[in-house]
Amino acid sequence: MDPSTLLRAMRPFQSAPRLTLNLVLDRAPSMQLWTRTLTDLGETLGRAPFADVRVSEVDTSAPGELPAGDTGSPLPGGEVVLLVSDCVADAWQDGRAVALLDLWSRTGVTAVLQPLSRSLRHRVGVPLAPFRWRASRPATPTAWVTCGLQPDSLETAAGIRAQSAVPVLGLEDGRSIEAWARHVAAPADDWYQGEGIPVPPGPDAWDGFALRVPAADPADLVRTLEEVAGPAPVRLAALLSAAPLVTLDLLHAVQRGLLPDDDEALPEVFHSGLLVRAPDRDRDADGRSAFVLLDEVVEPLFGRLTQSEARRSLYLAVRLLPPAAWARNTRRLPSPAPYDVPARPAEPARRTRPAPRVGSEPPTRNTRFVGRGTLLGDVRTALLRSDGLCVLYGIVGVGKTQTALEYLHRHRGAYDFVWWGQARDARSLAQSLAGLGAELGVPRGPDGLVPVAGVLERLRSGPADRGWLLVLDNAGPPADLVPLLPLGAGHILITSRHVSWAEQTAHPLRVGPLTREESLVLLRARAPWLTDDDGDAVAERAGDLPPLLVHLGRSLANRRLDVAKHLTDFDQLCARLLLNGLPDYDVKVAVVWKRAVAELADADASAVELLRVLSCLGTGPVPYDLLAAAAESAPAPGSGDVLHDAVTQHLALMRLAEEDLAVFEAQARTVEVHPALLTVMRGVVMTRNELLAAEEAALRLLSAALPADPGTPAGRDRMAEIARRLSLAAALDAGPEATGGLVLAVVEHHAAVGDTRIAGARARVALDSWSHRLAAADPVAAVLRAHAGTPPQDP
Repeated sequence: MDPSTLLRAMRPFQSAPRLTLNLVLDRAPSMQLWTRTLTDLGETLGRAPFADVRVSEVDTSAPGELPAGDTGSPLPGGEVVLLVSDCVADAWQDGRAVALLDLWSRTGVTAVLQPLSRSLRHRVGVPLAPFRWRASRPATPTAWVTCGLQPDSLETAAGIRAQSAVPVLGLEDGRSIEAWARHVAAPADDWYQGEGIPVPPGPDAWDGFALRVPAADPADLVRTLEEVAGPAPVRLAALLSAAPLVTLDLLHAVQRGLLPDDDEALPEVFHSGLLVRAPDRDRDADGRSAFVLLDEVVEPLFGRLTQSEARRSLYLAVRLLPPAAWARNTRRLPSPAPYDVPARPAEPARRTRPAPRVGSEPPTRNTRFVGRGTLLGDVRTALLRSDGLCVLYGIVGVGKTQTALEYLHRHRGAYDFVWWGQARDARSLAQSLAGLGAELGVPRGPDGLVPVAGVLERLRSGPADRGWLLVLDNAGPPADLVPLLPLGAGHILITSRHVSWAEQTAHPLRVGPLTREESLVLLRARAPWLTDDDGDAVAERAGDLPPLLVHLGRSLANRRLDVAKHLTDFDQLCARLLLNGLPDYDVKVAVVWKRAVAELADADASAVELLRVLSCLGTGPVPYDLLAAAAESAPAPGSGDVLHDAVTQHLALMRLAEEDLAVFEAQARTVEVHPALLTVMRGVVMTRNELLAAEEAALRLLSAALPADPGTPAGRDRMAEIARRLSLAAALDAGPEATGGLVLAVVEHHAAVGDTRIAGARARVALDSWSHRLAAADPVAAVLRAHAGTPPQDP
């Protein structure tokens, strides 16, 4: 779950501020798949509205009695216990884990946070059933709330009874978690409904409940996996059969690299029973947890692979597993094997020279990095492909560098060494490579400098067990840089605002602004008092750009402003920051954009003309049909033809997308300019005359787009879009002769959809502005007076 979503789900606990959260993490081997999730969960819940958060661990795979930890004797009504577990290990199947839940539930609010999706719940070792709970006061211990099976459930129809149950919350189900939090912190008369584990355990406690009966025969395991989960998990298991052992890194790499569209396949295989823990092989895996496929299923699974699939999976295994892992390899390999597979960890695996040591440290990790989970996974997948090149591209200030830095710190242990360098042009890239060459001991040339050719040769042929990662930040256009890249030898991660880099790799990754939820998390880290509405308004002004959000959050932390009254101030502050430079950010965003627009104006005047008009249509995606409507009208004298010629307009849109000045969504049929760029265009780039001309063109476009019948559903949708994008001030400045029909249509639209207050306000503003230009008998004036509530004037 996204951290901001989880924090939002926990908001009801703000009404119960004295509660302590005991977060108990299950460290059974089956939970290793969720290690990163558990880490993120601990960090996220540390910001949740609890008086205190304590984190402890329990291993439900260990023999003997499970320790109760600090959660065994809390103050009644003062504690919430959340056990994070997949409920798979032995202690769940023999009742010990449920006994522990029963103990906790008698003195505090208790629930299980389950990482498995609903499609995997059949793997758990306890019965799950639909229950409902109702509490009479906040923070009532779970054992003492009113509880029972849901009346319309099959269990109730079968006559099954249960004294109590502990709720099971799906980690990805934000609504369920929020409903449970309300039930705990602010109970009402209604029931909280969800899945639960019946407690207490006992000889007859689970009579009638359906329990998982694990398959014993390996062939049955494969058959069950295919019947329950489908072909994708079986294919993933088959792809793993070429490897002598499986680590979590390899499991993730194979799934992301060869089955990128089947995320659920990974946990299905991990919990299928086909993979078993092999602690005696940990040493072969460089100390990482080792797993092996059951011997009986290896050959049948391998036989399902095509020659191509076997070669691709083997490639990943060779890249990620150390030579020692292949010492006991008995797998049949594709012939001819395209890669040098070490058969023994002896001489072929020994180095002829010492392991490379690189002493330079990359930039410090950003401890407040937010979100980007999917993007970071996509980076890993792209780098594991054959060319090892991944390009992060996007507008300036969107977070490309921070995403690359977070990837480096998350995965640096998977490489022999990492190197962070600059690549603004060929010269800066050569300097970065020379610095790396000095660290790697590449001999200097006669001029005393490290030759770039020697560094590239060292990277391509030098010893490296696990490869290397080269991060090149802020790269310029690729034409002069590609010859200096050691492609195919290691992993290269590039960040650039130049879209042309996307053509250099088969899997370019566009970095967009933060999601609104991520923006709110970033703002609240500095100004936790922000409401959703206030945070949303500030994030909208910042266009969800991370550096702007950070600075605005700092500003709000120092002054508790009434955000609604200072939105104009935020617009001005954003424009000033974008022009003058952001603290802790070494790029002047507005300067970069101004230069890019100037260069584009020399190459494609129509594209810049369209960009100016889009800058006067407000924020958000602009539908194509709104732009297309202008193509059906005649151009005004002296105006360009980009709005009035469909082909020119289309080419201009394509050029804006190529220069990364607009996002072109062909499927949704929209074009969008980033809000921060809109601010820069209006406040920095355009001259006063250019701005006036663009506003006039935008008004003509909206007038041309007025629907013939605004009463139809399509007409209402078109009018809603026009009303949202109309600058009333610009329309009134243009005068009733130019925009009277447009203003009147917008006023009547507001009235037609029930927004009479807005219709009246706009009508009154129009009458005040145009009073000296509208005759008393003018039909436009009469309609405006009707909506404004103003009596007609005497002739």
